[in-house]
Amino acid sequence: MGYNSLHAQGLSACPYLAAYVVCVSASFASDRARTRGIFIITLCCIGAIGYILLATMEVTGVRYFATFLVCAGVFPAVALTFTWVTDNQGSASKRGAGLAIFGMLGQCGPILGARLFPESDGPRYAKGMWVCSGILLAAAAMSLALSLSLRWQNRSRDQKYGKSDLDHVPIEVMDLGDAHPMYRYVL
Repeated sequence: MGYNSLHAQGLSACPYLAAYVVCVSASFASDRARTRGIFIITLCCIGAIGYILLATMEVTGVRYFATFLVCAGVFPAVALTFTWVTDNQGSASKRGAGLAIFGMLGQCGPILGARLFPESDGPRYAKGMWVCSGILLAAAAMSLALSLSLRWQNRSRDQKYGKSDLDHVPIEVMDLGDAHPMYRYVL
């Protein structure tokens, strides 16, 4: 954006601070609401808007604002997605395997990222920004599909076994995990 390295480093702290505040706030809010999907969808869309602004705008102030959107969208979405993975695994072994698989897939991002932003595309790197935006919008669509699928599965379980009280989960549910009839997925 035209700043020397010292100023650029100083200015980069603010978007990450905003991401921290949004991450903690979204975590508490999603716990209170007992849902993750809508928060992840919203955060992915916010991040995608930031990338679109970075790809299309040339005004430095708008581009700097877009970095806030990207950081405050992407990092909290990733944190909530990790939580969503563990929330919907019925046993400790499933949670461990789910986190390992999710972590391995997540580490493919840096491999792709190194190729999305070649020096020849600088200083705006529009192609990489568009790809990142598309990936975030795809993540939002997948989160929506997963939320709807989990909602359908919970309704099916409610019809088959009766309502489950999330505030008073019997110990057997924790022992059997998703094999127990009263187990319900976190939306």
